[in-house]
Amino acid sequence: MTQSVLKYNTFMQSITKQKISFQRDELKLVGHLFTPPNFDSTLKYPTLICQGSISSVKEMMPDNYARLLAQEGFVVLAFDYASYGESEGLPRQNENVAGKLKDLQAAVSYLKTLPFVDKIGMVGICTSGGNAAYLAAQDDRLAAVAAVVPWMYEPALAEPFWGKETLEHNRKRAEDARQRFEQSGDFLTTQIFTNTPEVEGFNLTPGEYYFDLHRGGSIPNWKNAIFWGAWDEWVEVFDPISQASKITIPVLVFSTDDALIPAQARKFYELVQSEKELVWSEGYHFNFYDVAPEMYKAIDAVVPFMQKHLV
Repeated sequence: MTQSVLKYNTFMQSITKQKISFQRDELKLVGHLFTPPNFDSTLKYPTLICQGSISSVKEMMPDNYARLLAQEGFVVLAFDYASYGESEGLPRQNENVAGKLKDLQAAVSYLKTLPFVDKIGMVGICTSGGNAAYLAAQDDRLAAVAAVVPWMYEPALAEPFWGKETLEHNRKRAEDARQRFEQSGDFLTTQIFTNTPEVEGFNLTPGEYYFDLHRGGSIPNWKNAIFWGAWDEWVEVFDPISQASKITIPVLVFSTDDALIPAQARKFYELVQSEKELVWSEGYHFNFYDVAPEMYKAIDAVVPFMQKHLV
């Protein structure tokens, strides 16, 4: 039987987690800052931003990875993207590619104000592997990036994934939702994940991590919801594949045959022109969110890669 990584907290009593906040434009974003054992604020530490899947909040896979990475000597920031969790932003549960890039750039700016932060990298799990690609391509303050079981989507997949009829129906729903928000401030939502076609939602997926009330479904700040107006962003705008060739910093891609769209992870890796490393492991996609030994496989790849490029 597998065990949740969170059960290993007995080995991590010496790391520290602090709630912090920083500004992105006029919005307050809320996060957790983890510092390693025997932390000394007069020293400089390699530092990571760690973010998770679409709709996830910091208490999910970002915090899970941050704890393990802090134990390995990194300062780690996990935070709620705008409109999710404890961070500000309207409409709520809004997926926005440019907005998430601004959030990540603001996170880098915040970390740059901390005297103990040295070089900065990013670890993106699932969808945030794609968001990390945008940051790596467009912010020269980042030193390295790691994408763990990444959702390396591109709009050419929209019709094969969802079908023409669903795309046309959902585009109309999205347009109506955006107009309603602009006119009244009301924001219509639907489920981001559904495990049956009989229940409306953006993504039809087993998604047991989210539906399990002992795993992702147990996190109070997480909602299985997304703003209807974000449909176009999710299927027609989000395009980390387009960012691959623009990246000039070292890149690690970690995935498996049992991850979501693994061929896209390989495609992204092949398109990256900078120093790069591909680690192809074993394990089911959702187990990399919170289950041992899968998370440890990812950590065992990320730690030496980041030590090489941040230390």
